[in-house]
Amino acid sequence: MNVTRFMPLALLALTVACGGSEPPAATTEPAAAPEPPAPTQRVFFVEPQDGATVKSPVHLVFGLEGYELSPVPQGTVTETRAGVGHHHVGVDLDCLAAGTEIVRGTPSWVHFGTGSTTIDMQLTPGPHKLTLQLGDDLHRTVEGLCQTITITVAP
Repeated sequence: MNVTRFMPLALLALTVACGGSEPPAATTEPAAAPEPPAPTQRVFFVEPQDGATVKSPVHLVFGLEGYELSPVPQGTVTETRAGVGHHHVGVDLDCLAAGTEIVRGTPSWVHFGTGSTTIDMQLTPGPHKLTLQLGDDLHRTVEGLCQTITITVAP
């Protein structure tokens, strides 16, 4: 029997059985960790809940996520701090467009420039719309950080 005739088949079988003749794949650097999702930014009423029936004075509690709540700096403010704001509550008003200044002394907007998150507010009996809007150090509204709820004040 001619052994040289079967030599290529034997080498092929040996190569397959041993995992091939290719060198092991070079190790690559570990894949970069995926970017964490951007934090959710939202402003919201903790109390009262949307649709609630309440008695006056109405106890309001505000919440904020993904943004820093801070009092407005003392003195004349000419620049804003990035990612920092304070609450404003509008009674029977809608959200204002981003970048709109909420003028101090506007009777339907209550400013919380001290960084506070609560108020007991006297409201007349009946339905009311409450709008919570975040403003920067210059009292300009921050895009996307507004919530409106409706409540009913019992007589």
